[in-house]
Amino acid sequence: MTTPAPTSGSHRERAKAKRREAIRRSGMRLFAEHGYDGTTIADIARAADVAPRTVQQYFPSKHDIALSVANEVASRLTDAVKQHPEAGFLDVVDVWLTAEAELNDAELMALTKAMNEANPGLQALSSSQLTDVVQVASTRLSAETGLAVDDPLSAVVSAALGAALAQYIGTAHQFRDTPDLHHHVMACLRALIDAARGTHD
Repeated sequence: MTTPAPTSGSHRERAKAKRREAIRRSGMRLFAEHGYDGTTIADIARAADVAPRTVQQYFPSKHDIALSVANEVASRLTDAVKQHPEAGFLDVVDVWLTAEAELNDAELMALTKAMNEANPGLQALSSSQLTDVVQVASTRLSAETGLAVDDPLSAVVSAALGAALAQYIGTAHQFRDTPDLHHHVMACLRALIDAARGTHD
């Protein structure tokens, strides 16, 4: 029995995904080398060997390129929260971090790191993406801390968790995540939750 040839549709989708990735990486590289403000859509188009209009078909603005990795990471955490409605928040984070480690793309994460180091404002925005997801899951998190959703300490815990997760994602991809590192990070996150719960008790 012969295997059917790939459809033209699947070929087009692969070509589009490859073009999108080339545009994204070209943009991130230029942001790292010349700064976010010093890079134009036309610059990115030249680097990716496409027309400026093509760049904007995939990424309407430079902002969309710069935050694309952070948005995708945050989206996967959002999906994990939705897919495990009965699980505790940190249990979901544990599963999500394990999946993230398996998606390791060393080149992309190195580009992200270089871009963020050259543009501190982008680093802050990237970290805020995960903080926003944690805040969306505030009800789930509140059940673990024992704090009311509107308790000021809840916002502090959410911000701390979001920042810690953002830092860990970059570190894990850069240095190749290990079970020990994963275990220690989860222990630190649980200690934060336990400390918040202690203030309530």
